[in-house]
Amino acid sequence: MKIEKISDKIVYMDDKLTKRILFNETRVLNFVLNFRPGQGVPPHNHEQSDLVIHVLVGQGEMGVDGIIHEINQGDVIHCKGTEVFSLTNTGNKDMSCFVILAPNPSAAYSIEV
Repeated sequence: MKIEKISDKIVYMDDKLTKRILFNETRVLNFVLNFRPGQGVPPHNHEQSDLVIHVLVGQGEMGVDGIIHEINQGDVIHCKGTEVFSLTNTGNKDMSCFVILAPNPSAAYSIEV
């Protein structure tokens, strides 16, 4: 068993989003994404790994296969691995998201930024 504190992973930077790893295991990758207003991730997918995002704080927009969806604190979103998604903080406050990828995709996705 492992225990991590999400609060330790909520770190914001003015010049770029941050990604802080919670668990990097064979079958699952879990991290927290942190965005200042206007920051985001460009459209991409996670190979064959399903994506679950829980918006911990803030609000934004999530594009999935070209369709934009408003997301808010408390929302939980599931995307299949083949769906192309983007995520942007469109609010005026910081946004943090708890992210799960399963199965764990290639090592390129498990790098902290």
